[in-house]
Amino acid sequence: MKNIAFVVLFLLLLSPLELSAQCSDAGACSIGGSMHEQESDAAKHSLTLRYGYGQSGKTDELRFHALQLEADIQILTHSSLGVRLPWTKVEGPRGSASGIGDLLLIWDQQLWTADDIALHAQGGVKLATGEDNAEALPQSYQPGLGTNDLLFGLSLAYSRWHVAAAYQYSPGRSANAITRLRRGDDIMLRGGYATDISDMHVGIELLAVKRLSLSSVLDATAEGGEIFLDVPGSDQFQLNLAAQASLPLSDVLSVLAHTAVPLLKREVNVDGLTRALTVSAGLRMHF
Repeated sequence: MKNIAFVVLFLLLLSPLELSAQCSDAGACSIGGSMHEQESDAAKHSLTLRYGYGQSGKTDELRFHALQLEADIQILTHSSLGVRLPWTKVEGPRGSASGIGDLLLIWDQQLWTADDIALHAQGGVKLATGEDNAEALPQSYQPGLGTNDLLFGLSLAYSRWHVAAAYQYSPGRSANAITRLRRGDDIMLRGGYATDISDMHVGIELLAVKRLSLSSVLDATAEGGEIFLDVPGSDQFQLNLAAQASLPLSDVLSVLAHTAVPLLKREVNVDGLTRALTVSAGLRMHF
């Protein structure tokens, strides 16, 4: 299994695939995401600075740059708080927009543990702290999505395996003057395996996202009030393959790498979440 994990990680890091997928704007996809990145069970807190780059592919030729600050803080013996705040820049044929993105807060509560099994529940919010109407550009270019979302999830770890499920409730509409986007709710499932290769901690996983209803946008041709139209294909099922690795530089500092590619093509990018390829690297201090 170690050899398989190393080969898949290597292939993903070099992958030139031009496909399209989504990962629910790091909302629901954050549920259970730290289970396979943990380098040390003794570490109670961590602080991470991560840079990520993504491309939407030929759908609309957008490029995404994100610098994200992440904190995971153990509040009680079996409870922790995760905080994620990105700065994002989106570039494309119509221009560019940049700024602080949406703040993500997730509470993790251990419910039960026995031997190598641990069950956790998660709940959180994604707050609309990011701009969603910058530079007179459509929603797909914006640093923020313009809605305050609720997140709920369960995650289960057994030895080096993990599975998780999450639901993202996304009410309201973006204030973006062009699209006034309303996204459908999302359900997410993930499962993967993590192991150690020498000093390096690596993990691979499959991650599936299903939007439960069509998204809708403003009808630009309508007169005499706002009329909204459903976007065909915006509820498409998505399946992604991801790999990550961490290598300790000292007792408290690690370097991280992550990459993800989709296994199903996504044609619609009205929300700006389509990615043909995502890669990131960062530094984590754990203490």
